[in-house]
Amino acid sequence: MINLIKKENLNLGILETDFDIFSDIVNTFDDENFKKDCLIDLDDYILPEYFKDKLTIALQTNDNLIGYTTFEFKNKNNSSEVEINKLHVLDTYDDKMMDQLLIESVIYVAGEVGARNVSVLINDSDRDTVYMYQKLGFYETSIHEDGSIYTVNVSSSVATNNLNEKFRDIEQDSIDYKSLSLVKKITSGRSGNIYLTNDNKVLKMFKSTSFTYIKDREETLRSIKKLNIKEVVKPTNLVYYNGIFVGYIMEYLPEGKSLLELCKEYNFEEKLEKLKKLEEVMKKLHDKKIYICDLNPNNILFDNDGNIRLIDCDSFIVNKNVINMELANKYRDPVYKIVSPKTDMYAFAVTCLELLTNEKIKDDTNIKDIEKIYDRNKAKLPVSFKNYFDIMFKTKERYYLSESYEKYINGMFDNNLIEEDSDKKGNITVIILSFILLVIAVIGYLVFKFR
Repeated sequence: MINLIKKENLNLGILETDFDIFSDIVNTFDDENFKKDCLIDLDDYILPEYFKDKLTIALQTNDNLIGYTTFEFKNKNNSSEVEINKLHVLDTYDDKMMDQLLIESVIYVAGEVGARNVSVLINDSDRDTVYMYQKLGFYETSIHEDGSIYTVNVSSSVATNNLNEKFRDIEQDSIDYKSLSLVKKITSGRSGNIYLTNDNKVLKMFKSTSFTYIKDREETLRSIKKLNIKEVVKPTNLVYYNGIFVGYIMEYLPEGKSLLELCKEYNFEEKLEKLKKLEEVMKKLHDKKIYICDLNPNNILFDNDGNIRLIDCDSFIVNKNVINMELANKYRDPVYKIVSPKTDMYAFAVTCLELLTNEKIKDDTNIKDIEKIYDRNKAKLPVSFKNYFDIMFKTKERYYLSESYEKYINGMFDNNLIEEDSDKKGNITVIILSFILLVIAVIGYLVFKFR
C-alpha cells in the first residue's frame, strides 16, 4: 500500500499488489460468481481484470477494511479527468465521514497528476450521497439514464478543502528543488539521473511521472533515511518541486570501484570474500524487513578502504505484499513473486553465478537459460557451490550462501559418521562371528575327546 495517511490505527493508501486487501474488497461484492473468479485470480497473485486500468484506494483500521474507492483517468477535450467508479464503506463505519475521506483522497490524487475535474454518477434518489458530494464542491453537470453526473473542479476543491495540507507529509528538513543549482550530470540510470550541485551535494532526480511510483519512492526513502546501517549510502534530504516529491540528496558518492569492476581483477577466493560482505549487508537489511531487490553489481561499491557501500537505496522495498516489476528479468525469482528475503536470495545467487564464472548474464535472461549457463560452468566450481546452485536454480528452496555451505559441511560430517558407524558395526559383526566359531570349535573338540 502506498500510504496517503498513516496514523496509529488508521491507514489510507493506494493499492498496487496488496492481495490480502484486494481479497477483503472482493468479499464485499454482491455477485457470488464474480467474487469467486476474482478470488481465484488473487490466489494466483494475479490482479483481477476489474481492478486493472483503475486506481484503488483503501481505508483500514488495525488491518481491517473500512472502505474503498476505485477510479480511473480519462482524456476529455485534451485534458485529464477522473471518474469515480465505485465508493463503498462497510456498514459498521456509516456516519463516520469515512466516505468523505475517500472522496477527498481521490480529489487530492487528481490534483497531484494535474487532472482538471473529478466526476461521479449518483442515483438522484440517494439524497444523502448527493449532499455529501455537494459539500465537497460537486455540482450536477448532466443527466444520465441511471442518475446524474456530478463534477468538481480539482484545483478549486483542493484549495477550498486544504487537501494538500491534509495528505502531503513534507519533512521540515526537505529541500526545495528551486533552491538548488546544478553543476553537471554525473550519471544516468534506469530510474533517474544523478547530478552534482554547486555546493557539492549529490542529487538524484527521478525520471518517472507516475504518481504511484513517485509516492512509493518517497515513502521508502523516508524510511531508509532513518536507517542505521553504515554500508548503505542513505538520503540526507528529500527534494520537492511545488510540494511534489521529485528526488533526494545522497550522503555522498564513495571513491572506489563497483563490484563488477573489482571482480574482473580478482581471483575466485577474493571474489568470494566480496560476496560474503554483500551477504552480510543483505542479512542486516532483511532483519529490518528491508529488501534490496535490484542487486545490480554496478550499484554495489567498495571504497578505497575495502568497505562495501550500496548506493542505489531508492530501489529498496519496505512495504509488504509487493511484486517488483522494475526488476531485470534475470533477477526475478521464478517461484516466489512477492518480494521477501527469498527473492533477494535468488537474485544474490544469480549475481554469484555471474561473478564467479566470469560469464555476463543479460538482463532479459530467464531461469531456463540461467540453468544452461550454470550447467556449462559446473566444472569450474567447487562441490559446495554446485550444491548451492543446484538448490537455488533447480528447487523451490532458498538459502543464504553461508547457510548452504553450513548445510554442505554438516552433510559431509553426518556422512562420515554414518561411514564410521558402518565400520564399527562391521567390526563388531566380525568379532561376534569369530567368537561363535571359536565356541563351536571348542565344543566340537570336547565332544570328540570324551566320546
